Amino acid sequence: MVMARAGYPLYLQLKSWLIERIESGAWPEGTMIPTEQELMAEHGVSRTTVRQAILDLVSSGNLIRRQGKGTYVARPDHIFTSSPLYGFKEEFDQLGRHVDILSLQIDIVPADIAIATHLRLTIGTPVIHVGRIVSELGIPIFADESYLPESLRDVCSEDQLRHGSIYSALEAHGIAIAAGEQAISAENASEDTAKKLRCTVGDAVIQIMRTTKNRSGQLIEYSIARYRADAYEYRVRLARTLKT
Repeated sequence: MVMARAGYPLYLQLKSWLIERIESGAWPEGTMIPTEQELMAEHGVSRTTVRQAILDLVSSGNLIRRQGKGTYVARPDHIFTSSPLYGFKEEFDQLGRHVDILSLQIDIVPADIAIATHLRLTIGTPVIHVGRIVSELGIPIFADESYLPESLRDVCSEDQLRHGSIYSALEAHGIAIAAGEQAISAENASEDTAKKLRCTVGDAVIQIMRTTKNRSGQLIEYSIARYRADAYEYRVRLARTLKT
């Protein structure tokens, strides 16, 4: 049952519980999860809380909704891959767009429920936090927050991260990023985001939430990047495989 924790939204606590059920194998792939009404009754939360938790997991590919039938644990074929895995800054390099790190912050913070859930850690575990604002021609394009296990402290030096990407710094230390998953959504700029991106509160921003793993399947990074919608677009090359 979800227990109220000061400072942690109920939907994140419910989302963490749902992920634990999925990843522990209690709900195998293809299992229909409890209905909204059942989750409300079991955890003593509102319908809005339940819907937000489920929506987040549908967006990330963990769950899939079937109209008129219910919500199910997604099979791997419901998580779509479409492009090589580049770091947020590396992506601009691939596009031939020169960007600079306008602001860089590196510190150690305790994992909140969202960080702990995505990195599969205990709440309160110290993690490395890397906060960046990246600009093009002096105009902020995106701001991101990355969280990595504390064991990677030596990798995340200011000199390495100011002149390169997080992925290149990891790979220079023999830590290969092998795979990742990300969810893309739209939101309105909060006061903090507007200040970082020099836009107006309420302006449209593109949010990309990502987790990455090394070759052994260990979670290496959880990050959230927010882009100015008027300065960035996300393109995917698609190919259709015809059934025979």
